[in-house]
Formats: sequence, C-alpha cells, structure tokens
Amino acid sequence: MMHLRTMASLAATLFVAAACTAPPPPSGSFPPNPRRADAAPVTLIDTVPTGQRCIVTGGKAQPLTVTTPRLVALHEYGDAPVIDCFGDGFLRQRKAVLANKSKRLAERLIVPGVIDPAFAPYPKREKSSGLGDFPAWVRIRLQRNSFKTIAERDQYYAAEARWIAAAWDTIEYRLKQECQSRLTQAQGLILLDTQCKKAFRALADRRAADRATVEVNRRQSTIR
Repeated sequence: MMHLRTMASLAATLFVAAACTAPPPPSGSFPPNPRRADAAPVTLIDTVPTGQRCIVTGGKAQPLTVTTPRLVALHEYGDAPVIDCFGDGFLRQRKAVLANKSKRLAERLIVPGVIDPAFAPYPKREKSSGLGDFPAWVRIRLQRNSFKTIAERDQYYAAEARWIAAAWDTIEYRLKQECQSRLTQAQGLILLDTQCKKAFRALADRRAADRATVEVNRRQSTIR
C-alpha cells in the first residue's frame, strides 16, 4: 500500500514538473486553414431535390454511381466529366463539367457548357491545384414529370422558370462587373471589348435555351 502511494506521489511530481517546463500554448494563435492546393480538390455533387442517383463518367476512370450529396474528385474523370442524374418522378438531367481554362468569365461564357447555373463559380486560375480546376459544387435541378392537375404542373414550371431567370441574372451581373473595367471610349461612344460582346450574346442564347428546356419539360410531363 505504501508502495502505491509512493508511485502516485512520484507520478504527480513528474507531471507538475513537466507542466512547468513545457512552453505555454500560443495565445490567440491557430494553425492556418489548409489551402486548395494542399490536397486533391473535390467537388460536391448534389441534386435538387437531394438524395437522388448520379453517374459520373469521363477520362479513363471507371464510372462512379453516387447518391447525392457526395464529394467527388472530378479531376480523375478527365477535362470534361459527365454527371448524369435521375430519380423516380423526375426528368433525367445530364451535364458535362469542363475544367476551368481561364480566370475571365467573359472567356468562359463563349465556350458551350462551361458556365451553367448548376455550377458554383470556378476557382481563380492562380490558385490552380495542378489537377484541373472544377467548381466547388455542381447542383443539378431535377424537374418533376408527373402532376395531379394541369394547374399544379403549370405553377411548378412557372417557379422553375423564375429560378432560371434569377440564376442567369446573377451571372449577367458578374459579367457586367467584369466588363465594366474594359470599357473604351471612341468618338463619344462607350464601347465594350469584343470578348465581352461575344459573352453577352452567348449568355442571352444560354438563357433562352434554358427557358426553352423548361417549356419542353412542362409539355412532356404527364397528368395522373
């Protein structure tokens, strides 16, 4: 019994001594957050509504089937991975996600499919991980294909059309901000550079195409 007390006393003494000699933790100092380049980048694959199935294909990798939401290393599927999402009661949606080749929004807008309301803003090129730059998330909206009444269907697709219009308005606002610094003046006229002109035309075409898709899906849906 005395031996146990002696051991306990010695351990307590050593603990106090170690605590006194160890340097105190730094005050208000924390290790920096890891940067994007410190690890292989991943993209959050999700659907609206969430909890649906998606198949990721591309490059030399084997197809990956996931249930959303799921983090996926898209760089493993080449420069243009394809995400194909589906679920019971919804129309199938398929989108290609191209790696970011430019930090300018105006340059990316004229490449078909690079800018999409389903994609988060891409990281800047100077922060490239070296494994291909893809958006932080891809959130694919799955539109319903079955309704109880015509009124219910039309109300649903009117809301979808409003969401798409608002999403493209946000992209247009970002483009205007970028192109504002590239305005030139000639003979009293304020002119956009050629790249921005092409980008605004491409944006208008993409917005019209998405609106048309909503209308096609509305007509293809069924009334139970």
